[in-house]
Amino acid sequence: ILSSYDGSINEPNVSAFLAYLLDPYSDHGIAGLLLQKILGEFLIKDKTFLSGITYNNRITDLSSFSRFNINIIPEFSVYLYQDSMKRKRDIDILIEISDEKNNILYSICVENKITDSSIIKNDSQLEDELQGLKNYYLVSDQAPEIYLVYLTPYPSEKSRESFNKLSYERKIHIFWDNEDNNESIFSKLNDIFNEEQRGFIDPINDQSMYLIKSFQSFIKTGFKSYIEEKNERKEKNSYGKPVLDYLNEYSDTLDSEKEYSIEEIREGLAGYVKKRSGADLHKATRNAHVLLSIVNDRNRGHYNVKDPSDNKKNLFYYPDPEKNKKIIKRFNQKINSDVSVYFKNSESNEIEYKSASEL
Repeated sequence: ILSSYDGSINEPNVSAFLAYLLDPYSDHGIAGLLLQKILGEFLIKDKTFLSGITYNNRITDLSSFSRFNINIIPEFSVYLYQDSMKRKRDIDILIEISDEKNNILYSICVENKITDSSIIKNDSQLEDELQGLKNYYLVSDQAPEIYLVYLTPYPSEKSRESFNKLSYERKIHIFWDNEDNNESIFSKLNDIFNEEQRGFIDPINDQSMYLIKSFQSFIKTGFKSYIEEKNERKEKNSYGKPVLDYLNEYSDTLDSEKEYSIEEIREGLAGYVKKRSGADLHKATRNAHVLLSIVNDRNRGHYNVKDPSDNKKNLFYYPDPEKNKKIIKRFNQKINSDVSVYFKNSESNEIEYKSASEL
């Protein structure tokens, strides 16, 4: 269900499902528990944060039975300038927490990334969203404290730089998956299941349990779609391991200075797979893997190449893409720094490119 028709999962899909899990009024069976656990990360940073919804240094009950009103808004647009609607940013999820008199106490901006490739170096996205949210409340009769949650796939230098660039105190950086500590959505969902098993919270119905655990499996695979996983399993069964692994091994046998015809590479890959696995490589599988490995071919985006920095898929390039798309060479990011690297942006679902020097 999360996958679009081309078999890929994009950030709006995932943000919508996360918004569903964060909403205490939805039928997922975990009430406000995930929301409370995420907001609890702010208290670890500073015990004075979110003081209006804390009790004994913990986030208080935010379920539908609490005295607080929770408003979860996916894809909330804000504008960078008060007197102009020309420049805007879309906040993935906005969380508003109000008291019994509908005074908004806290506004929490959640910026979600499911791949590092959607993080643009030196981009001002977090700063813009924060400024836009301030502008939004300036023209209203509300003055909530504003907090920011930056949610990225895993700890990385790229995401850390993006987070640290924002000069703002009320912010936290959490992850979809992080085996080193508890700062992840995956581990927080596990904690909820463990608490349910130990009788600390109300039972979660089987449907919700299955739904959430299925979502966790997407997190563990880096948000690969069912189709992507199925293809990988099929390749392992047919050839012993993914064809991409064979293509990487085969490409290492090639002369980095030499030009090759695409047909040479296709035939060479098929022969390599046959020699190593004993199986005949399917022609369509062979052609697809060679195409997705050519960095400056726009069509590789249709094969779910989501991360332009994925060196496992960045193997070849056209030396002269305008005149001849039948000849390719081994790609080297440092040497071929001016070459365009195409990929599918998981946030916009559009095919885009970056120069190799930007990666």
